[in-house]
Amino acid sequence: YMISSQDMKDPLLKSYHHIALGSEGFIEKIKEKIEKLGRRREIPSTRYISKYDVDIIITKMTQVLNIERSMIFDKKRGNFYLSLAIYLMKRFTPLSLSEIGELFKMDYSAISQAAKRFEQKSKVNYEIKEIKQKMIAALKED
Repeated sequence: YMISSQDMKDPLLKSYHHIALGSEGFIEKIKEKIEKLGRRREIPSTRYISKYDVDIIITKMTQVLNIERSMIFDKKRGNFYLSLAIYLMKRFTPLSLSEIGELFKMDYSAISQAAKRFEQKSKVNYEIKEIKQKMIAALKED
């Protein structure tokens, strides 16, 4: 086998950027798909059908945490309620990061970071974890 394959040309030479191997038509289809993804910066994950929406989450937060709605939308740095709302909306609604970002007048990447930071804080801070669990339980009650 080794001797018969010695003169074989490298099949990767015909590949497209080492990500696809196939006919020119196939490669063109791959290029088109990549191009379309490039225009859409966010690739949404598959989400389940949800009974939660923005209003339900905001209303529940104001009731359970005994806060004003304006406290959630306050843009001050380190706003815990804003981070919690972002986390809950990302987790419990079918909204994309871009759509959540529009609600809070933030870029989708800032929404993603806020949700990740909140999740990390909730793992190391017992009080944050308790509030998060309290909110999740309240949402699941209905």
